[in-house]
Amino acid sequence: ALADDVQVFTCDARQQCAGGLASDGHHAVLPLADPAALHQLLELCDRKEIGLLVPTRDGELSFLAEHAESFRAIGTHVLVPALEDLRRCQDKRAFTLHLQANRLPSIPIVSARDATLPAFIRPLRGAAGAGARRIDTRAEIDALRDGDDVLVHPMIMAPEYSIDLLMHPVSRKAVQAVCRERVQIVGGESKISRVIDHPRLAELSGQLGEAFGLVGHNTVQAFDDAERGVLFIEVNPRFGGASNLSIQAGLDSPARILAMLRDEVEPIEPRPIRFGTTMYRYSDDFIVQE
Repeated sequence: ALADDVQVFTCDARQQCAGGLASDGHHAVLPLADPAALHQLLELCDRKEIGLLVPTRDGELSFLAEHAESFRAIGTHVLVPALEDLRRCQDKRAFTLHLQANRLPSIPIVSARDATLPAFIRPLRGAAGAGARRIDTRAEIDALRDGDDVLVHPMIMAPEYSIDLLMHPVSRKAVQAVCRERVQIVGGESKISRVIDHPRLAELSGQLGEAFGLVGHNTVQAFDDAERGVLFIEVNPRFGGASNLSIQAGLDSPARILAMLRDEVEPIEPRPIRFGTTMYRYSDDFIVQE
C-alpha cells in the first residue's frame, strides 16, 4: 500500500479512460507524436508537483528516456533506463549480444542456412509475441532474406517464466526478483500465473538488471530448459500486465520505489514472498453515472 500522502494521477489521450477511475485525478493529454506533447507533459508535471513519472506501455519508453533530463530539471524522476540501455532492451539481437558479453545465458541465434527444423523465428522488435512463429519447412526458412528483421532460434520446448525484477531507481542495483510460472497464456499475456520459488532464476535476473542498467520495476522472460538451463528471452523495462501478482505476493515494488527515491529504506534486504500465490486475470466493468 502507498503512503497516505501519495497521490496517483493518470494520463491518456482520451478523457474517458478506465484507468482514470482508479486514480486521484485523470488528464487527457496530446499523443506523444504531437510536437507540443513534451511541453504539455512538462507543464502538467510541474503544476501538479509530480515526483515520479511511470510509463505503462512500450510506446512511451523511448520518448521518456529521450527527455528524462528535462523532467529531472523540474523535479520529476522518470522511471526509465538510460536511452542507450533502453535500446539494448528493445532490439532482441542487441539484447542477446549484451547478454553474451556479460556471460549471461540467452537463447542461441542461428543463421537461416544452419537452422535445424523445427525452428522458431521472431522479429527484432515487438511485444506480446507479435510475428513470432514456429518454422517447420525448409521452404519457410529459404524464404527468409538477409534483410528481414527477424532472428532464427532452435525450437525450445521448456517451461517459460516471467520474473518481476525490482531495481534501485537511482543506483541501478538489483533489489529483489520474484519468479512467476506462466500457467495460461493468451495473446502473449499471462491469464493465469503462479509465484514460484526459483532462486537461480531470481539471482540471474538480478545480474541481468545490473548488466543492462535497469531501474524500478521490470519484467523479464526466460525459459528453464532441462539441458541448457536458464535462457533469457527478453526484458520489458516497465511494469508488466501480470506484475500485480508479484506485488501482492510481497514484492510491493510501487511503495518500495517511492521509499527508495525518498531514501527512506535500505533496499538490500529482500522481502518475504508468499510462494504459491496465484492470479487469475479477467476483464472487469466500471459502471459510472456521468
